[in-house]
Amino acid sequence: MPVLSVRVVTLFRMDSELPPTLRNLARQQQGVVSRSQALRAGLSADMIKFRLRGGWWRPVHRGVYLTFTGAPGHSAQLWAALLGAGPGAVLSHETAAELQRLADKPADSIHVTVPWQRRVKAVNGVSVHRCTRAGEIVLGYSNPPRTRVEETVLDLA
Repeated sequence: MPVLSVRVVTLFRMDSELPPTLRNLARQQQGVVSRSQALRAGLSADMIKFRLRGGWWRPVHRGVYLTFTGAPGHSAQLWAALLGAGPGAVLSHETAAELQRLADKPADSIHVTVPWQRRVKAVNGVSVHRCTRAGEIVLGYSNPPRTRVEETVLDLA
């Protein structure tokens, strides 16, 4: 039987102690969760602080955390940008084109569109666009949320 280090056992236990809804959400979102998602799932502010101070979670944007160690992959970075932009945010422009295989290479920055009335603080590596029709331009059931193909083509034109 392999011998596990205390850290590996602790990390496994930390993950298994998360509420199932948050564990599933983190899995769906490539290991990225927002503070509001964690609170809604039943974690207290102190539990979040404990995970951050212990190094089990790492802040990537304000109120957005990586729930794993190591470098975030591209998909995790996309989710972090979306969650950092807040409710109603969708991947758009060159980023949506990349996900829809309309572009040959990844964009230099992650493009996110938010509802017009929202004000989002600029984050390094993320280009934020505002749109009056943000709710109408979303490709249904896309994961991560992104603009519809025709909207993406218009954004690129």
